[in-house]
Amino acid sequence: MTKKILSVLLAVLLAVSCVAFTVSAEENVYFVEEGGSGDGTEDAPFGTINEAIEAIGNNDGTIKIYGTYSINDGQNFNEVEWNGMITFTGVDKNSTIAVADGFAVRLRGDATFKDIKFAAGKYSHINPYGKLIMDGGKNSEFTEMFHLTTLENAIVSEAYAEFKSGTIGTLHAAGGYSDSYSNGCEGNSTVIIDGASVDSILISADYWMGDQVGIAIAGNLNIIVNSGSVKKIAYSEQTVPDLMSALNIVLNNGINPEHFVYPDVAAAGTYVVRSEMGGMVTPTDEPGVFEVMAANGKIANIDGETVNNGKVTLEPGEHYVTWTDGEQGAVASTEIKLVIGKAEIVTNGVAKALDVPAQIIDSRTMVPLRAIFEALGATVEWDDATKTVTSTKDGTTVKLTIGVPAINVNGTDKALDVAAQIVESRTLVPVRAVAEAYGCAVAWDDATKTVTITK
Repeated sequence: MTKKILSVLLAVLLAVSCVAFTVSAEENVYFVEEGGSGDGTEDAPFGTINEAIEAIGNNDGTIKIYGTYSINDGQNFNEVEWNGMITFTGVDKNSTIAVADGFAVRLRGDATFKDIKFAAGKYSHINPYGKLIMDGGKNSEFTEMFHLTTLENAIVSEAYAEFKSGTIGTLHAAGGYSDSYSNGCEGNSTVIIDGASVDSILISADYWMGDQVGIAIAGNLNIIVNSGSVKKIAYSEQTVPDLMSALNIVLNNGINPEHFVYPDVAAAGTYVVRSEMGGMVTPTDEPGVFEVMAANGKIANIDGETVNNGKVTLEPGEHYVTWTDGEQGAVASTEIKLVIGKAEIVTNGVAKALDVPAQIIDSRTMVPLRAIFEALGATVEWDDATKTVTSTKDGTTVKLTIGVPAINVNGTDKALDVAAQIVESRTLVPVRAVAEAYGCAVAWDDATKTVTITK
């Protein structure tokens, strides 16, 4: 008897939980049909999108659209704000959002357009004030304009727009119609093409009056193309944005726009990464730092250097990524050996003669600067006027000045026991300080008087 009672109770609880789940799954789903006057249910749809947005409240929700719905006045997005992500989708494959000629659709909250068509009037434009995901489907088209980041005189905390399918016209990645550089984005502004076919991405603001200018973006401006296509990436001189951090343009999977120019105006540098098929590269929040992710059985080669999955630091400029067969962790290490009094440097077993041998000065091992920097794969520049050597590698800049007992790494001075100095017409530098500045390990074998540097 007890077992039967428990079975009945479990069955009741299961039935109740199923009902509760069904109700929960259908919460915040409303239907809209142009001219409707109902309560938003499937059989009695609302007449305007704004009614559905207000019914959803400050939550995630879905708005399903019957037939062709026209957007041409304030009852369609422009006068209502929302929190949460609202998904706009069609009831069937013929559902269409028709935007009137010259009309501005202002999305004052996060929005996803999923499996729905568009009829874009001439000069119509969509303007997100939050996160935007366009995934209307392969037959969906919005061939007019998007003003991304911000429109007119407005400030947003951050901006994000992703285009996953369909055909898209012009994306103004720095917004539009601003009359002051005090407008714009307080954080990062990101545009991702991940399946859509895009005509143009403009790294500037749209304008139609002579006194309209660009906007300010305090974070990074990221233009990332993973799949799909982009015909043109360009910009307008009049409305180039004020980029306070980095401009990152990443073209993955061998995508190559027919026309490709970009402004080199970012305060933290412009980084262009062209990647072939075999993996993905994405920018991080830190200027010059990118995340590398190879496909299974592949390993990245960036500008000819093998790189494991993870973060890599690049210099401003253009970089090329190929992907070869290989296993992660297969990146070869570098080993450099110098013997005190012996005029040679041995890098991964290959010896090279030196004009001046490594030597000990004031109890510190000193080595010829050019030889050690080149063995580490770093650049070397000599300023004869200031007697200063500058070296860079993977985002690290090292400076030493003859006679000055300090090493400067990325703008920060660190005291040295022995200064860089000239011996027999060659500049010698303290090997441990230089190697450690580039993240290398340094070992000393007193018996053989050998210093070994590994990276």
